[in-house]
Amino acid sequence: MSAVHRRLLRLAPGARRRLALAVACGLVGAVALVIQAASLARIVDALAFSDHDAATGGLGRAVTTALIVLGAVVLVRALAAAATEWLGRRAAEDALAALRRRVAEHVLSARVRRVDDARRGELATAAVHGVDALGEYYAKAVPQIVLAAIVPPALVVVLLWHDPVVAVLLGLTIPLVVVFMVLVGRTSAARIAERRVALGVLGSHFLDVVRGLPTLRAHGRMEAQAATLAEIGERYRLESVAALRVAFLSALVLELLAMVGTAIAAAVVGVQLAGGSLGFESGLFVLLLAPEVYMPLRLAGQRYHAAEDGAAAATTLLEVLDSEVERAPASAGGDPLREPLEVRGVQVDGGAGRPPALDGADVTFAPGRITALIGASGAGKSTLLALLAALREPDRGAVTCGGLALGGEAWWPRVAWLGQRPAVLRGPLRDTLTLQRDDATGAEIELALRRAGALEIVAELPHGLDTLVGAGGRPLAGGQTQRLALAGALLSDAPLLLLDEPTAHLDPDAALAAAAGIREAAAGRTTVIATHDPAVMAICDEIVELHAGRVLHPVTA
Repeated sequence: MSAVHRRLLRLAPGARRRLALAVACGLVGAVALVIQAASLARIVDALAFSDHDAATGGLGRAVTTALIVLGAVVLVRALAAAATEWLGRRAAEDALAALRRRVAEHVLSARVRRVDDARRGELATAAVHGVDALGEYYAKAVPQIVLAAIVPPALVVVLLWHDPVVAVLLGLTIPLVVVFMVLVGRTSAARIAERRVALGVLGSHFLDVVRGLPTLRAHGRMEAQAATLAEIGERYRLESVAALRVAFLSALVLELLAMVGTAIAAAVVGVQLAGGSLGFESGLFVLLLAPEVYMPLRLAGQRYHAAEDGAAAATTLLEVLDSEVERAPASAGGDPLREPLEVRGVQVDGGAGRPPALDGADVTFAPGRITALIGASGAGKSTLLALLAALREPDRGAVTCGGLALGGEAWWPRVAWLGQRPAVLRGPLRDTLTLQRDDATGAEIELALRRAGALEIVAELPHGLDTLVGAGGRPLAGGQTQRLALAGALLSDAPLLLLDEPTAHLDPDAALAAAAGIREAAAGRTTVIATHDPAVMAICDEIVELHAGRVLHPVTA
């Protein structure tokens, strides 16, 4: 078992316990299989080689008992199979939740070094589709691999007591099956790796296309990108077909070997029956169990192939967990109400060959004042806000408050944040509004809604603040979402207020009202606003202009 598979088994202790129970249920099913074969052989032997009178006496009772045992073990096998599947699914749920949680915690709390855009699509695909594919690995592949290691040798030992010759022959063929499984498995793994690369390229290119849709439409390049996506999709299709071809080949090889082994066992049993060296009941018992010697190996091969997509995705995610991280500094920074925020020689690389998002930026934000960040799209305004919020760290330079570096989780409670693309939580609207301040009173929520110009939005909702919004809830327009998210940011009493395009999607009158509300809510707080809106610029004490990642000059409003 590879290192990746061993790490997957260590992800969740609860998953390991359930997998152990699943294997135990599989072993119970194997024992029931042996009893089932013995009962069936006894019934057929009794009915085929006994006269009618004997069958109505003691023989009838023996057949009845064997029939009862047969029915019971069939039921036990069915229950064991169902329990194995159920326990495997539960183990999969535990392990997948643990993997997603660890990746999310690693990315959010440890701030992984920047991932190139070329891999973002691959990571997104691995975290969603790929991790779901791991369900097959935990639910079916792991229990079956363990059973494949235990059940065939155990069945050979059972057969040894009834027919040593057949048992030895079957025992000699088992290593041959394993060798072919390994050889085909290596080829399959190579195909799966190529398929994963193709899927990653498709995902990353699609992500880039979605991001650049406005630019592509403006320059009339939609058809060219559609053709490129079709070409990459065709490559993924061909790699998928190649992987399926190898999987079918694997199944064919295993079926052929199982068929040959069973045929050899049948021929030997036939010769022994003809020579009188083996009884009919024992011979039938051997013939019934001979195919089952290979069944766990065949199922293990099939289910391992089905789970390879998930294991490949796990490899990508485990690489993220192993990646070098940048821990937040121990200091939480100074007090933004009394001490300035300073950005000194900051550079943030653009990644994927693009120019830096910030290139040697130097600027100071005075405490208690409102500062507007202006400049063309892509000038670095949103990046600078993310640095001030300690949502990311500069590649070079420093961002400090009162001479102390900003410290991640210890700094975040001091920040009220409105991102460029705000969203509402799934659930009551009240949860979205109070996300940044959960102890707000009804009067304070109403005041924040008034400042953001969102009172009429809540008034039109069927249940007011208790209306369900987000996925599956009441749909909201872009401007409504913007104003409600702004209200949530203004509701916060954090000393540092960071707003990214707070009046985007708003008409001029609504933008003017929101700007006045921002000015009112920002009184006494340090506020930095990225904006293109003249109404917002008019309420600011200072204006800082950025161009191509550099601060051109601060201008007093």
